[in-house]
Amino acid sequence: METLRCVVVGTVPVAGDVEGVQFRSTGSACGLEAAALMWDADAVAADLQALGANEVRRLAVRYPHVPVVAVAPQERVAEAVRAGAAGVVVPPADGHALAEEVRRVVAHHRRVQEAARREVLQPLLRLRELAAADGNPETVLRRLAEIARVTVSADRAAAVTLCPAAAELVVGLAEVRGVHTAEGFWTVVPGRLASVPAGAEADDGRTATVALVSAGRPVGALTVLRHPHREPFGPAERELLDVLAVVASLPLVQLDLLHRLREGNRRLTEALAYACELHEASLRGHSERLASYAVAIGRRLGLSEVQLADLRVAGMLHDVGKIGISDTLLLKAGPLTPEEYETVKRHAVMGAEILSAAGFGEDVVRWVLHHHERWDGRGYPMGLAGEEIPLGARILAVADAYEVMTTGRSYRAPVLPGQALEELRRQRGAQFDPQVVDAFAEALSSGEVVAEAGWSTGEGWR
Repeated sequence: METLRCVVVGTVPVAGDVEGVQFRSTGSACGLEAAALMWDADAVAADLQALGANEVRRLAVRYPHVPVVAVAPQERVAEAVRAGAAGVVVPPADGHALAEEVRRVVAHHRRVQEAARREVLQPLLRLRELAAADGNPETVLRRLAEIARVTVSADRAAAVTLCPAAAELVVGLAEVRGVHTAEGFWTVVPGRLASVPAGAEADDGRTATVALVSAGRPVGALTVLRHPHREPFGPAERELLDVLAVVASLPLVQLDLLHRLREGNRRLTEALAYACELHEASLRGHSERLASYAVAIGRRLGLSEVQLADLRVAGMLHDVGKIGISDTLLLKAGPLTPEEYETVKRHAVMGAEILSAAGFGEDVVRWVLHHHERWDGRGYPMGLAGEEIPLGARILAVADAYEVMTTGRSYRAPVLPGQALEELRRQRGAQFDPQVVDAFAEALSSGEVVAEAGWSTGEGWR
């Protein structure tokens, strides 16, 4: 059994160790405070007759972490409770009765503290859910608003921030079902998010707004509201709202950084794709079109949004390895010699090496490496067959073949979209994955992608 420590002031006749409670006596309130602080007491026992109700109240308010047990006559029990005593023992109080009451109030006090700690930590733990996999600020703000609403028992809550990409507000709103939103209760001025909006703080205390600030820079605002018939927000709830605002600012900053990183990657991808297309006029837009075809196929086949994003990057950069191949070979009008063909085939490996060195994802690298494999195993660079070929690479193979056929090259005139689709079907199960060909045909027929053709008045698009 744990030994508790209790400081006693007044004429209570108890001392030493009684039933696992160590008592230490002092003659005055000042002595009680000093002893309680130095001894790290678990409780104090105060003689109400000696100290008075005001002194008990002062102890309870000044040291809320240490429960007070009052020793008071029956007629003053209510007075002791009103003064803040956590427990009362009626004299004549012996050591056993006082020890039992000390154990009871300490146990109760610890349960209350633990419940309060959980109540405070629960919303902070839920803030871990704020990070959105898709990097969508509206998703983050909606989650933050709901966490704030539940935490402070509000009827409505709104979180707002400036969109990282533009000077416009992004809003996340949470409210109790069946209640009409009070128009404008979350309104803030975009350029002054660190300031409380005019009129946002209601005189009756039922609306509260806190700024979301990171490193001194305002990134948003969080507002909660209660209906007029309810109690105003108290100091503890406002302090908790402040804590939420401090912790919740980080995910918004992370979103900003993620947006900047993605924007940088997008520009790098487009720059590399553009560099791949410089050597031939007919290639302008090839990577973009191929990527759109690939994403349409991937969506039909149930790929996740993350995989679709990687597929688009792989489509844009599938031929990045051709940067290291001589234009003399790439633009040769006639057939390649076996030696020249082997040189051109190296672009798949070189492309994968470039993307790997640049830090692109593993899937992007693998799909680019294998996008010239064939379903029947006669492709390159490794001669993989069937489902040994990564799905993303099988998708790129179909999208690439269709795009090349419909737009033409310096060594090949373009064909009509219907002819290109017929060729894909003819090679279904030989060069191409049958499932991928079918998915692309469905995407074309449904209008999900527009059939591109580089022909006009019978001449190839140059």
